[in-house]
Amino acid sequence: MKRTILICLMVGTLLLAFTPTLHVRAQEATPYGETDQETYIHVVVKGDTLWDICEDLYANPWVWPKVWQMNPHITNPHWIYPGTELRVYYEVARFFEESTAVEETAVVEEAPVVEDVTPPPPPPPPPPKVPTITFSEIEQVGFITPFQPKGVGMILAEERKRKLIGAADKVYLKFRKSTQPAVGDRFFIFRTSLLIKHPLTKKDVGYLNTITGILEITYVAPDHAIAIVRSSYKSIAPKDKLLPYKKRSEEIALHDGTEPKKGSIILSRGHTRLIADGQIVFIDLGANDEIKAGNRFEVFRQPQAEDLLAGDESKIMLKVQPIGELLVLAVEQETAAAVVTKSLNEFMPGEKIRLITEN
Repeated sequence: MKRTILICLMVGTLLLAFTPTLHVRAQEATPYGETDQETYIHVVVKGDTLWDICEDLYANPWVWPKVWQMNPHITNPHWIYPGTELRVYYEVARFFEESTAVEETAVVEEAPVVEDVTPPPPPPPPPPKVPTITFSEIEQVGFITPFQPKGVGMILAEERKRKLIGAADKVYLKFRKSTQPAVGDRFFIFRTSLLIKHPLTKKDVGYLNTITGILEITYVAPDHAIAIVRSSYKSIAPKDKLLPYKKRSEEIALHDGTEPKKGSIILSRGHTRLIADGQIVFIDLGANDEIKAGNRFEVFRQPQAEDLLAGDESKIMLKVQPIGELLVLAVEQETAAAVVTKSLNEFMPGEKIRLITEN
């Protein structure tokens, strides 16, 4: 009896050992196959690669990416290990048809609607560059006013009580109550001349204000201030007056006039009688006459009939004789300061000028 039971157990064990597991594994659930007859499990053995497995199963090693796609637990398709289970299709062609159809459906998109948009017009070309001239002494240019400006303050004395003051000297200042200076503020130093009369009409023109230097505040007290002279253009003296400093550009843009205008030279800086290249002069045209910095004037003379050779004076054409050119540097309401840029002959206050126009 015991022998019979032992024999039965041994036979049952052998039957279980030789029963194929393929069918059991094919019954496992799969996300890829609709039935248990579409996929099965392949167990990796030593020496297997996805390339070799696909060549053996489908006679096409190039389908290995699809097999890898079916098995997301394989992180690196180039490294698979013995005992790893791979889910594969019985018929790889069917898997290709299903997956390709899904992929093609996913990427189909409607063609975008292209609107007929009119491109914006191109930007306008940049304006032509305006020619300029550099005048490094622009801060020394004075101005004419119809009244005597009082200024915002004045120089009381030099530190060592010298009468002539120059660059780097320390000076004491007195300001008007309406002006509250601060350390670091700068001021023009200027002095005013006596009343000027026009050389031709003899009418009152105004007062010439000459810039003598620039100073900078270093100390402020309730009743006075102390400053250092930073620039000295002429001798500076006690009682010279102060104006707030404003930086002037050395670049003067050239502008031709639009309408003919005529005037005269009133005087030169320094009140010199003879005028030549590089000198500063003042003319009797200003902002009220639409004159601006950068305008150019021709200095000319009108010859007299008696200066011509004898002949029929009724047929003689008196020609204007140009003798120089001016460039306007700064403009006041009724006057302007200019520099002589060309001098064919020396000329004097009272000479005629005419605006150089575009035509």
